[in-house]
Amino acid sequence: MRGWFWLQLIAFQLIWFSAVLGRNDWLLLSLLLIALHFAFSPTGRSDWQVAPIALIGISADALLTLSGVFNFDGMPWWLALVWVGFVLSLGHSLAWLRRLPLIALAPLGALAGTASYLAGWRLDAVELPLGLTVSVMALAILWSILLPVLVRLDFYIRSPAA
Repeated sequence: MRGWFWLQLIAFQLIWFSAVLGRNDWLLLSLLLIALHFAFSPTGRSDWQVAPIALIGISADALLTLSGVFNFDGMPWWLALVWVGFVLSLGHSLAWLRRLPLIALAPLGALAGTASYLAGWRLDAVELPLGLTVSVMALAILWSILLPVLVRLDFYIRSPAA
């Protein structure tokens, strides 16, 4: 299982980098990495059950785009694959987040979630038309809610009693 932890962690990082650097041009690479996750995951059935949670993040990004916080060069299909990869990681390489209290998940989400988008911005994957300050504030607020919600949903869906 320890080997799977590291493989899954590396695979998610590869999904993130292939999506952000290659955007829609590298969709097949991100899709292949997600397919490999499902092919080799020790918990494939529960991974399929939690995958729809990615729709929450995709919807949040759509809302940020429609409200003018984000601007993309074309439809960011690649971003949906980042969300799928992230949600799958919650039950594997990010499962340690379950042990944190909700009060700790909120600031962690605000910092880490925002940092991920800022990295994407620095790599020219997204524009922030409202400026850095407004965008960071919006992302920090959103991610302080998103991370606790996503971690808890993943836990409840994966738990045997669910």
